[in-house]
Amino acid sequence: MKITLRTFSFWTNFLVSTAVLVGILVIVNLVSYRYYYIRDLTEEKVYSLSEQTKNILKELEKKVKEEGKEFKVLAFMREDSPETKKFQDIMQIYKYESPAFKWEIVDPEKKPQIAANYDIRELGTFVFQLGERKLKVSLDFDDPTKTPESEITNSILKLVRVDEPQVCFVEGHGEKDPNDTGQLGLSELALALKDEGFRTIKIRAWEEGALQQCNVLFVAGPVVGFSDAEIKAISEYLLLGGRAVFLSDPDSKDNIQSILEPWGIGLDNVIIVDPNSRALGVSPAMPIVIQYDETHPITRGFKIGVITRLTRRVFIKGRVQGIDATEIARTSESSWAENDWASGTVSFEMGKDIRGPVPVAVAVSGIPGTAGGEVVYGTMQNPATTQARIVVIGDSDLVANGFISLLGNKNFILNVVNWVAERGELIAIRPKERKRRTLVLTPSQIGTIRNIFLFGIPIFFIALSALTYLRKRRL
Repeated sequence: MKITLRTFSFWTNFLVSTAVLVGILVIVNLVSYRYYYIRDLTEEKVYSLSEQTKNILKELEKKVKEEGKEFKVLAFMREDSPETKKFQDIMQIYKYESPAFKWEIVDPEKKPQIAANYDIRELGTFVFQLGERKLKVSLDFDDPTKTPESEITNSILKLVRVDEPQVCFVEGHGEKDPNDTGQLGLSELALALKDEGFRTIKIRAWEEGALQQCNVLFVAGPVVGFSDAEIKAISEYLLLGGRAVFLSDPDSKDNIQSILEPWGIGLDNVIIVDPNSRALGVSPAMPIVIQYDETHPITRGFKIGVITRLTRRVFIKGRVQGIDATEIARTSESSWAENDWASGTVSFEMGKDIRGPVPVAVAVSGIPGTAGGEVVYGTMQNPATTQARIVVIGDSDLVANGFISLLGNKNFILNVVNWVAERGELIAIRPKERKRRTLVLTPSQIGTIRNIFLFGIPIFFIALSALTYLRKRRL
């Protein structure tokens, strides 16, 4: 076969073009493996990391850089299991957000020595390691109550945060119990605080030295008043820079108002009513908190409703020197504060009731009576006193087991505790849960789909075949 110049030129150009194309594809593939862009198209953004996770990854990156330690995640899994693919997908998202995040899949059957070094006894064990510190966890990717992100982020947090602030739940006055697993207990809140890196204990305010062990004092719905000695002890604790969260119900007989008055916080013995709550299938006496102060760290960017039950008005009663006070949460415009709720019949009365939006949560920081850094309140003379932080909420049921998982209740209370404890980087929306969706079809829709598959598609291909046959006969 004689090869002409034209044939040689054609095949040379073809081979060169093919080589260039292959080279471009290889380069693009290599570049895209290192530099890529991820976009989450799901409605709930379940394939995007929450702001809280991003904040913790920034803290991890800072710790790795400052201390010169390496962070890595070792997943002891079979390389061909379905869970491995799920794990790889979420690890890519973490790696995309932080270059300090490293991970590796270790198959114990192929690398038994590594498994032995980490004392791995079962598949599905994950080791989070920061320098010499190690943490073993088991992840269940099919657990409907948790997301892998929440488990992974909490594990990172436990390595990054060595300190565990202590939240003290006050007892002895009918308060809700962090050990109670019933509908009105706080066991789910206690577990959520533990996942955030807190320790929880119960204390009695009348016992000597009880308040000194508290990083955050948590008073959840007392039904009887504090003694004079307890009021004095709590007041002194706060004036020395203490941190506290008070949840007070309108139908209780608590007397925390005497503790809060020096801080300019007021509470009314009213019940807030919102007829629009019926749209969510709940009573008008369960108002939805939907308006937030956009400037305060607790509620900045917070756009999720909080469902409450028998809520009282909490408001700024007066401005106090040295105190920065903010009404951080309010009910909707359709709500009002009902004064005559004890009669059993509620309706808005102009001049007597208070039209919404009604404030239900107040956050304050500072020390009463301070000016220019000098403490002048009472007998306190320490100019270096740490600023106190207090949040008061007009309902305790919103954090109970029966309510905390509704709407944004858990995010809200965790933001509150983290702000009070000065852990601002954890104030964010927690990892999102995927919504359960059910496709419900009517009988006519089912019939239409059946007819499409039984008749529509076969008829279409028969017609297409006939058309093709007729065209070939004409050629």
